[in-house]
Amino acid sequence: MLDYIAMGMVLGEARTGYDIKKEIETGIGFYYKASYGSLYPALKKLTDKEYLTMTEESHGDRVKKYYRATELGKKAFLEWLAAPFDSNFSSGSLLARIYFFDQLPADIRKQQLQEYERHNQQILRKLQAVEKGCSDQERANYFTMSTLYYGIHFVQSNIRWFQYIQEEKPLSEFMQGDSLQE
Repeated sequence: MLDYIAMGMVLGEARTGYDIKKEIETGIGFYYKASYGSLYPALKKLTDKEYLTMTEESHGDRVKKYYRATELGKKAFLEWLAAPFDSNFSSGSLLARIYFFDQLPADIRKQQLQEYERHNQQILRKLQAVEKGCSDQERANYFTMSTLYYGIHFVQSNIRWFQYIQEEKPLSEFMQGDSLQE
């Protein structure tokens, strides 16, 4: 996953490993983490595979290494981004992928989002079946049931979000529907 994220970060402009790490932290860091200890070996591997180029520039006493995606790297990145939905994705991996969806043609992007939505609809049906099957004794276990209801709400919110972003509506409007009352 980190290989593709790193390639996505250098599609448009050359960046240092430090720049890539900071972009990950500020862009997708809430749901995907990468350390320097994993990033630099990934950058070396991608350079060796000719998915990235690396150039060095002097900055005073220091030499900085800048990475940029090659045509081969762009092709591999876009193939990964457009690959069919995998239900084994963690939500962090899925969001890291969606982060780069601006790079996809609109029809492929919409197809991917529809598939993610369908998968969440399946999960919601399963959770609702569990809820329906709960006995009175199980319903008496407040905190046990609270996790089930959290799951139902979470998946319903995901579905709403997938539907919303498929239409590319203003994101500020999406958030208005979920704001908590203070």
